[in-house]
Amino acid sequence: MNSIKKHIPEIIALTGALFIIAFFIWAFSQHGTIGLFRVNGFFNTVFIIFAIFGLILLGLGLLYLWIKIRKNTTGVKWFSVLIIVISIPAIIIPPVAFSVLGGIFSPEYIDTPPQLLLTGDTGGYGIPDMAVYFTTADAVSGSTMTWGDANNSLTMTEDVKTREHLFIMNDLKPDARYHYRVNDEQIAYFSTPSIDGQLRFAIASDAHYGSPNSRNDLTEKMLYEIAAPDNGFDMFFFLGDLVEYGFNNNEWDEAFRSLNTATSIIPTRYAPGNHDTLFCGLDSYLNYCAPEGLDTKTESRLWYRIDAGNVHFLVLDLEWSAEAYTKAQAEWFEQQLKDIPEDDWTIILSHGFYYASGIYAFGWEWYDNAETINSITPLFNEYNVDLVCSGHAHNVELLKENGITYAVCGAFGCLPDPGRTYTSPASIWYTDNQSALLDIAIAGDQCSLTFRDPDFEALYTITFDKNK
Repeated sequence: MNSIKKHIPEIIALTGALFIIAFFIWAFSQHGTIGLFRVNGFFNTVFIIFAIFGLILLGLGLLYLWIKIRKNTTGVKWFSVLIIVISIPAIIIPPVAFSVLGGIFSPEYIDTPPQLLLTGDTGGYGIPDMAVYFTTADAVSGSTMTWGDANNSLTMTEDVKTREHLFIMNDLKPDARYHYRVNDEQIAYFSTPSIDGQLRFAIASDAHYGSPNSRNDLTEKMLYEIAAPDNGFDMFFFLGDLVEYGFNNNEWDEAFRSLNTATSIIPTRYAPGNHDTLFCGLDSYLNYCAPEGLDTKTESRLWYRIDAGNVHFLVLDLEWSAEAYTKAQAEWFEQQLKDIPEDDWTIILSHGFYYASGIYAFGWEWYDNAETINSITPLFNEYNVDLVCSGHAHNVELLKENGITYAVCGAFGCLPDPGRTYTSPASIWYTDNQSALLDIAIAGDQCSLTFRDPDFEALYTITFDKNK
């Protein structure tokens, strides 16, 4: 015991350094941390300072140990006190960070309302199979779903205990009205898209539920318009940053209860955003937005393809910049582009943007992204992509480059970015300090794209022909 007391200063210093090392190993093993480190100058500085602090502690601990061994003494008293004092933050901060960022005090699952999700599988009639999906905080068995059209009805029952409840509806007929009912809840009705070259869909990004600066009252107004039958939306794609911090289950709970206005009746899919997956948020994103079994044609749950007649959506995993654009994703993406007939519509969706106006902030150029432009857009040009939609930048903008239309729509209720200080040469129309959604209608070889405000008033509309 006495021998341990003699070595308390160096033990505390080396323990603090070990805690910091463990934190860095954990943090950089998490999805999205590399992007955070590269793109966000504030966190970049924090990480560097914390790393230097850890190295100093390691050096002090070893130096103190060397002095005691070399001089055969109990050490210098003032030096031992100094080491103990500066080691305390290193012993306290990493466990607190693990607790907060790792969501240790959050439940593994929450109860979410049923969502109507598009799957990556195409049914026998040429439109996507669809799924009704919800989660429960505790694993339960015996959940049921009854679904059908006006003439037929089918009841499906789970026979295993699970927290993820996924009911797939196969071979839906186009341009038809269906209903579903989960357990004893209220019956919900939805319509399927047609395959006659007519398709209308809504796109939005960056609601940031949980942020004190978000205007989620405006988000809810736009969700109401997406759900309104008179507006005739066939699909809804949300392109990331649904929540402020993906490791906070309270924010997911708030988000899904709000989105349910639209997502319970409009076929929906999500793309991952950097805030959704940050630190331990990836598991929550996958649990709530991309359950196992939703897509059978891709090994990843972060990128996928949706086909609706002659309209094809390729959804990519781009969260900060191009960090997540792995070799596997790149190979999958090019293969999908090759497989799409030249006369069909090809639409790319992702959280991260390509061409955009913006500002320089936090040590990063938040505009024309050289990484995504150089690594991905050459494929857009080679395979005659028609439309590219993204979020991440908290404004709305329309751009045109090499005959391809680009739309940035990262303003679904979040705090708007400051006005641009850099204007992309590709920019056609731009506005800031404005919440908006994208309303896109395809009719034959023409596409009408309209940015709409929370009152569903048109801010800007453009009509363009399909690339050939």
